[in-house]
Amino acid sequence: MASRSPSAFEQTTENEENLESIITKSFLNLEKLDVDLYRSRTLWQPRGGRAVFGGQVVGQALAAASYSVQPDHHAHSIHCYFLRPAVQVVSGNVTIPILYTVDRTRDGNIYSSRNIKAMQEGKAIFSMQASFKTAETDPFQHQFTMPSVPPPEDCVDVNELLTKAVGGEKAREYQKGIRHRVSDEDMAILRRPVSKEMYYSSKPLTARRCVWLKTAGHLGDDYKMHQCCAAYMSDSILLGTATLPYASGHRNARGKFFMTSVDHAVWFHSEFRADEWLLYEMESPVCGEGRAFITGRMWTQDGRLVISVTQEGVVRTRKPKPEQPDLSKL
Repeated sequence: MASRSPSAFEQTTENEENLESIITKSFLNLEKLDVDLYRSRTLWQPRGGRAVFGGQVVGQALAAASYSVQPDHHAHSIHCYFLRPAVQVVSGNVTIPILYTVDRTRDGNIYSSRNIKAMQEGKAIFSMQASFKTAETDPFQHQFTMPSVPPPEDCVDVNELLTKAVGGEKAREYQKGIRHRVSDEDMAILRRPVSKEMYYSSKPLTARRCVWLKTAGHLGDDYKMHQCCAAYMSDSILLGTATLPYASGHRNARGKFFMTSVDHAVWFHSEFRADEWLLYEMESPVCGEGRAFITGRMWTQDGRLVISVTQEGVVRTRKPKPEQPDLSKL
């Protein structure tokens, strides 16, 4: 991505129209209300979920902050806290909008800082500290080596795996949950796990997995947009890694555990495209006392480490519902 067209985050009418088209397709749409004040009405709540998808809030908050920085400043780190669940609808079908406010904390020649708050019905539901910087080069550099895994062309799409699992004997006891995933709304993310065990295995697995992922469709050449989409994707499959040691095939984990993100951090190391395959390497070093800690790395197909992620979330065993007495026998 050495050459780019003018940033879609520059405030020109033509570029705003282009950005609106991209963001609408990527669930990152924002309506500008005033300087550094934005509103989102198009929210996505996973089927059966209790709140709006957290990754969408992360991506939208980064998009709001990106409007406020110079074209040559790009995010290098974001630190997020999920404060309250974001409700999608009230009274059946009326969407509750989310408002994003941006505080221009600092502007420097190389680094700029922003504080973003997401509000819903007058209450803070999410906060983000975002840091932006200009590009630099330095002769001193190093990185880890990318894991050796099959390329995305040799891996099967997650929805195809889930559909097959519905008809498999091992999936019988959690078919309902798998059908729920297969019929879920399109999140515009393509996923290809490097191993189907995470969907079929009925044995405990190590809390580690790798998944190829990218956005569906072309995002254009605005690097800020690719960062927002990567931030959106980074929360989509991370927390579930901590449940792999629990034997449940493709996890009836949602029924067994209560899970929600608490804090989430992303570092952008170098340029990438979110509409090209990225290998998401995830592991959970520790889980207990109702919390799980997960780390992630995203690699390009040519082996560059471009993104690092950390997250702590609630992973709490659901208490079984008490049996109801049979009143007919009383």
